[in-house]
Amino acid sequence: MRGMPPPTVPIAIVGFGSIARSHLSALRSLPVVRPGSVVPEVRAIVSERLDAVRPEAQALGVSRVVETVQEALTDPELQLVDVASRNDRHADQARAALDADRAVYVEKPIGRTSHEAESLAGRALEVQRPTQVGLVMRYDPAIVEARALIAEGAIGEVRHGRTGSFHGSYLDPRRPISWRLQAEHAGGGAMLDLGVHLIDALRFILGEARVVSASARTVVAFRPGTDGVGEPVDVDDWAWGELQFDAGAHVTVEASRIFLGAEALPFELYGSAGSLVGDLHDGGALALRRFDGREAAYLEAAGRDPFVMAVQELRPPARLSLGPFVDQHAAGLHHLLVRMTADDPAPGLAPTFADAAAAESIAHALVTMGRQEQGVVPTGAQALPGQSLRG
Repeated sequence: MRGMPPPTVPIAIVGFGSIARSHLSALRSLPVVRPGSVVPEVRAIVSERLDAVRPEAQALGVSRVVETVQEALTDPELQLVDVASRNDRHADQARAALDADRAVYVEKPIGRTSHEAESLAGRALEVQRPTQVGLVMRYDPAIVEARALIAEGAIGEVRHGRTGSFHGSYLDPRRPISWRLQAEHAGGGAMLDLGVHLIDALRFILGEARVVSASARTVVAFRPGTDGVGEPVDVDDWAWGELQFDAGAHVTVEASRIFLGAEALPFELYGSAGSLVGDLHDGGALALRRFDGREAAYLEAAGRDPFVMAVQELRPPARLSLGPFVDQHAAGLHHLLVRMTADDPAPGLAPTFADAAAAESIAHALVTMGRQEQGVVPTGAQALPGQSLRG
């Protein structure tokens, strides 16, 4: 009804690391960048670092900082739990929120193993509250446009492609060991951290897939521990895989955290009538090319696609952009909030727990196959300068 204030959704954010802060930035900006839609009210932050987090939270207007999800759930008005904590907490914390009959947004991976992810996905199917996963490439305009163009036949039958996510965050062997480099806590390395976004985007565009071939390596096998002793790394620094999709297309996916100086997000699909090629790093776009020169007609048709239009409305407008990374998170969180308070503007767009479990299963299978091809124990392992090896 015209003149009525937008609905307010009370939220607890679980975690206060870089991803949780991205979520908080997106949520706090939403009433400014999309006024009249939904008002997120961050009522609590869950963190084990109470003394460190409380002053900053209070400066941000969040008065309640608690140590566990269970404490946050004692607020009867709480409607949404946003799980953005360490990977090994995702499944248990999301399940606790589901059991308490709250809506849940959870960062990927939803589980450290395929079994953990599939179990949580099964639990999500049993509840009535909306749930969603932070596989935010679905909210990249280039991805939804690519899906629409392919559905329109813009590049014909998709035959092959290649994509990758290249970062340099772990190239330096002096960077200390952390939970992200230990399978017990992280679940996986570069492919589960970065590549899973690409796997989900490809499934979103092309359908189901299976791993045909793969390779995976731990390049820096030991890193400095807290006591100065080299600690073993048991996740992949780099992984590559070839996926075959049900319609026949073969697409390679590569993920690296040792690509310093060459950060990129190439995304290329080639079909019988044309191609979609570009680099999505820092908000890049995909260029449509056809041998018959009819790009404009297909782009016009794709612009009317409901997913394309929904993503335009869910993201911050260009003049109020929060940056490509936060814009994607803002759109994903905005979508869940809209789904909680009104009709879903784009059924089938939001990534489900089942979507996450499927993408994560492919990521695990790719790394497992890749390690079998290369040998389970990384070759060339050596101590860091001045250190001994442990394990």
